[in-house]
Amino acid sequence: MRLAAATALATIAACLAGTASAKDWTVTSPDGELSITARHEAGEGVSWRVDFASDGESRQAIGWSPLGFSMATIQGYERIETVSDFSDGLSFVSADEDEGTDAYTMHTGKQLENEADWNGLSLTFRDDETERLLRIDLRAYDEGVAFRYVVPEKDKFFHEVTGEATGFNFGEGGTHWGAAYDFYTAHHPSYETFYTSQPTGTPTPDDAGTAWGFPSLFEVNDLYVLIHESDVDGSYQGSHLAKDAPGGVYTIAPPMAEESQGFGKNTASWTLPWEMPWRFAIVSDDLADIAESNLVFHLAEPSRVEEDGFVEPGTATWSWLSDHASPTDMAKLKNSIDAAAEMGVEYTLIDANWNTMGDTAMEDLVAYADEKGVGLWFWYNSGGRHNFVGEEPRNIMNDPVKRRAEFAKLQRHGVRGVKVDFWQSDKQDMMAYYHALMADAAEFGIMTNFHGSTIPRGWERTWPHMMTMEAVRGAEFYSFDSQADYTAKAPAQNAIHPFLRNVIGSMDYTPVHFSQFANNTRITTNAHEAALAILFESGVLHLSDSADAYRAIPDEWRDFLGSVPSAWDETKLLAGEIAEYAVVARRKGDAWYVGAINGTGEAMEIDLDLTGIAESGEALFTLSDDGEGGFASDEGTLESVTQTVTLEPNGGLVMVLGEE
Repeated sequence: MRLAAATALATIAACLAGTASAKDWTVTSPDGELSITARHEAGEGVSWRVDFASDGESRQAIGWSPLGFSMATIQGYERIETVSDFSDGLSFVSADEDEGTDAYTMHTGKQLENEADWNGLSLTFRDDETERLLRIDLRAYDEGVAFRYVVPEKDKFFHEVTGEATGFNFGEGGTHWGAAYDFYTAHHPSYETFYTSQPTGTPTPDDAGTAWGFPSLFEVNDLYVLIHESDVDGSYQGSHLAKDAPGGVYTIAPPMAEESQGFGKNTASWTLPWEMPWRFAIVSDDLADIAESNLVFHLAEPSRVEEDGFVEPGTATWSWLSDHASPTDMAKLKNSIDAAAEMGVEYTLIDANWNTMGDTAMEDLVAYADEKGVGLWFWYNSGGRHNFVGEEPRNIMNDPVKRRAEFAKLQRHGVRGVKVDFWQSDKQDMMAYYHALMADAAEFGIMTNFHGSTIPRGWERTWPHMMTMEAVRGAEFYSFDSQADYTAKAPAQNAIHPFLRNVIGSMDYTPVHFSQFANNTRITTNAHEAALAILFESGVLHLSDSADAYRAIPDEWRDFLGSVPSAWDETKLLAGEIAEYAVVARRKGDAWYVGAINGTGEAMEIDLDLTGIAESGEALFTLSDDGEGGFASDEGTLESVTQTVTLEPNGGLVMVLGEE
């Protein structure tokens, strides 16, 4: 049997069925709670499952699911007729156990110092028809499991993936939290659809998108399981989940052929040996373990950057959301720089079309910012043939020669970073483009921020100067969508991101907007907005309101925004329910910052236990919705480590503990 669209469902059915004579191999996590099992029947394919054991009870997290893919050999411009099908017709060759520790330091994220033990097993099989070898690497961590495909032999040809059978079986009766993979448009796919919940096995609605995107979170058997992929480099495409999930089996899908205006293949091809991306599942019966996990980084390639002293997380002012035309107005941009200096934040972002102000626009802005002690980031279009968006500067970043010359210019002027926008494709050539750009940026000491982009896939470890990525329906949609669309949904979406999008990497949502919008009325409270500065992790925190709006808020609120960190030593989820509320505590040094939001239209009381992060009598600073005007603040001491806090409808709360 050869893997193709017509036979994929048959492959899944065969893998799920199993036989009495099948051979199983199991890898168990160091703490003994998680196990990943692979099963193979001679002459058939390989399937896998995941189990979670706690308090003497074992529960299935992922049921028997298919593994494998098919691969054609490319010789010249003609494809050789024989295809290696690693989803069927396999013979077992060997099994090799392994173990290790992932220990590394991040520059951004929810926890900078990381150390995680794992147990591993590598299973090697042979395709009975072509005799080519496949190795499947399995790993079990305390927080989750992972697997990847490796074609270990070496030859002189290119090889192309012609289909993938990889699946995740969640069965029926559970809940799936996910966002649709966008339709192709001038600005999509860009991972900017809403997260929704539906019963497991529900197809993507026809009016929502073409498939299901990564990450996806499942609730099954009183367990939470978040699935995603890591370590995607230029040797593979970015993948997602297929539109249909018959019986709750979600399978891997490639990018759409239409992406990048049809340029570039939507299937991966590479030379051998070929190590493909890790696919992983974070598994726990505690939602906090999902929110706090760094598994995506454990599996990523270690840093390629030797000299990373130029990497400095921080906060930036940003004029575009409050005034889309401001990046072409020198006076307005200088006003934004002034606000950064007044607030004591590190950066200002100069957005699209800044170059239309004249040949010396960059030099003039840098000179002005230098006087104020503010670093600058500049916006660029990623296109290119792959998009036809007209915003400038464009046709620079896509050309390696022009890109390196531009980075050299930015380095000479002391520019700190670039925001590169409008990628709208997960094809392999675009994955390679991201990595090539980040390699060049590292050489010239330039930090990066990607918008209109793919989702993070562990790249913050590989490229520590990659400070953040958009890939979220963020605050900019206040200026695009209607009151009934984004504005009404924003509070609940904000209470989803700590459990989904922000789990897998920095998220440039561009939060903390106190002003109202011309086309609708924001319904989140001021304290809700302020809490997002803590709740949403981003290596560069872009404050989205205008300079004058921040000048108008009370000093205590402005001082908080000027001092809140953007990279964290430790993160804890104190309380939360998906789409309802979230309370996140993050530590920087000896101080803990707590952000709480209510994602519902009803007031709620939340019981908090601050044991382990604070002591009675410790300094406490709060921002809340109490009092007239909704800009209340208070300084005092913590009376008790157990607190009952009240959140207004769509409200929020900020607590800073231990900072004098």
